[in-house]
Amino acid sequence: KHIKIGIIGRVNVGKSSLLNALLGQNRSVVSNLEGTTLDPVNEVIELDGFNVEFIDTAGIRRAGKIEGLEKYALMRTNQILEQSHIALLVLDCSSAFVELDEKIASLTQKHNLGVIIVLNKYDIAKEDFKTLNNAVRTRFKFLYFAPIICVSALNKRNIAMLKNEILKVWQHFMYRIPTSTLNDLIMRACAKHHLPSDRGKIVKIYYATQFESCPPQISLVMNRPNALHFSYKRYLINCLREEFGFSGVPIIINAKSKKE
Repeated sequence: KHIKIGIIGRVNVGKSSLLNALLGQNRSVVSNLEGTTLDPVNEVIELDGFNVEFIDTAGIRRAGKIEGLEKYALMRTNQILEQSHIALLVLDCSSAFVELDEKIASLTQKHNLGVIIVLNKYDIAKEDFKTLNNAVRTRFKFLYFAPIICVSALNKRNIAMLKNEILKVWQHFMYRIPTSTLNDLIMRACAKHHLPSDRGKIVKIYYATQFESCPPQISLVMNRPNALHFSYKRYLINCLREEFGFSGVPIIINAKSKKE
């Protein structure tokens, strides 16, 4: 019942304004100056029976060199993501995305978090949603599973939609697939596209089990686990997404032998 949400992004993308909009109060200081929020700000609201804790990661002190800013941005982001279940990756859609956006986004993979991409400042964006969506999907291909929400933190546009999306991603994040249902899907997927052989030897999946949630983690018990190619693993993950959705959530598949 307690969901921890890390608000991440580079300086001046509107993280503090977004936090205020989500809370419905001016809890975090908003300024055009970089590094206004020096320390993370934690606030909890009640949302449909859940306690949702937002953590603003805007704490980046000014540094003499851009390398210093990047170092502090990534360090602070890492610290918050260690405590979080879901990350709100905030991007400024009124200007071009930069390399630091990608570096910050990549940290969500390290911590296996749920992710929602929040395009802030949509009220002053120069492009329409279709163009922005294509730009995000091209630049952040590793977050192909993350939903994209356009908001304006200043005028509260789509804030309610973002709150609903948080609850949807949370449900996917902690979902556990019944073992019989999971095995039925895996067997159907294997029948549709057979596992590639390993130097002429047959590769088999005996059964599958989801051994953990938050995020969903699945073990495939196989005769030759080292022969499971990453492309076939990706195919199975796509099958799981088609069946169960899992929007905003990474799916982790591990191959193991019967002995393991």
